[in-house]
Amino acid sequence: MKAILLAALLLAAGEGFKARGFMLPDGAVKIDDDRYRLPTTWDETVKFYRRAYPAGRYPRKVLHSQTAVRALHIDNPSGVEWEGVNLYEAGRGEVRLYILPGKEPPEKPSKP
Repeated sequence: MKAILLAALLLAAGEGFKARGFMLPDGAVKIDDDRYRLPTTWDETVKFYRRAYPAGRYPRKVLHSQTAVRALHIDNPSGVEWEGVNLYEAGRGEVRLYILPGKEPPEKPSKP
């Protein structure tokens, strides 16, 4: 409940929009299906997602690779709309995000 309230407050403050139910910061640019380029630095991006998706409710893990790329996975325990998100810093400090599609949200029953 608190996460939903926090998300609503961030949206009301003009701090982003949603794709697949996942919050993106203002200025994010879609570059492919479920892939976005973010306008912020790595540190600003991590700070934004700490506020929007607290680690206590949305577990994280650092993604390790052989290259000097920084990467982080945010897990969505419910798996509804988005299963998880991979944040990574590409070349020249560019921050990108990939949304892993999740289950479709349940349909609301229509009232007669």
